[in-house]
Amino acid sequence: MYAALDLHEKSVQCVLKDDRGKIVRESMMGKDEERILGFLDGTRAKVVMESGYNHQHIYDVLKEEGYNVTVAHPLMVKAIAYARVKSDKVDARMLADLLRADMIPEAYVPDRDVREVRDLVRRRHYMVKLRTMLKNKIHAEIATRWIKHEGDLFTEEGKSFLRSQSIDAVNDYLDTIEFLSEKIRELDEKVKRAGQSDRYAKLLVTIPGVGWYAALLISSEIADISRFPDYEHLCSYARLSPGVRQSGETQHTSRGLGDSMLNWIMVQCTRVHVRRSDSSITRFYEQVSARRGEKVAIVAAARKLMRAVYIMLKEEQAFRLDG
Repeated sequence: MYAALDLHEKSVQCVLKDDRGKIVRESMMGKDEERILGFLDGTRAKVVMESGYNHQHIYDVLKEEGYNVTVAHPLMVKAIAYARVKSDKVDARMLADLLRADMIPEAYVPDRDVREVRDLVRRRHYMVKLRTMLKNKIHAEIATRWIKHEGDLFTEEGKSFLRSQSIDAVNDYLDTIEFLSEKIRELDEKVKRAGQSDRYAKLLVTIPGVGWYAALLISSEIADISRFPDYEHLCSYARLSPGVRQSGETQHTSRGLGDSMLNWIMVQCTRVHVRRSDSSITRFYEQVSARRGEKVAIVAAARKLMRAVYIMLKEEQAFRLDG
């Protein structure tokens, strides 16, 4: 038996097919794990669903019940089985047929512990982004009123100056920034504790420019280094390897698909690394920058640093300045 779950925000389209592809039963139901388990009860079917923001809970439930569950990569599924007529029923039936034919492009699903670490570091990232947005709002409020101030507005002296202006919007933003800053400090403590017990993070912090937050973020996004056959696959996953798409005589270069968070943190770490260390990566960056400019050089250096990360995690070695 082969079952497919087409997951939506409030509902799930379920279909069950036999070995010949005949529909045994299908149903649209609300997001209720008991009803889904009831739909599958007695079948011991192989189950497939597409990767998305809401697949993880039912994935865990079905795995705990002993089902063989496959998570499909949605973009690759679309490339394999484009349907001119599209509906929830068509999507679920198509997924079941791909599973029956052993043609599912499988997405990697990290274990629950890794997902919890990812949630921690991504939550901190989001709160920092919110705080930066609010700081930008304050700058806009000040600029709108032609108020001038020398120096950083978010030091203690700067915040006192801002509050002295008696602008309601600015005071509201400052209150929220202070709340977020306290939450970020709490998250930093949790990140450090989690990093100190993470086998990858303990190696990654030996790289100049990589602190506990960056190390834990890189570790959780990679999850398991053995899933990458070589460093080039890891660089591609981190969107550090340019792809080429050709149409006639015209070529287009793009970063392609991959992990945007891993790409972001690797570039940020590389910027700090080349300022703070005299490593082989720094010297490479300086050579490329002189020829092709800083923007190209920083991505090339990040690719070099990712190669070092791959070797470090594969061989469980600390970073060496000589590469």
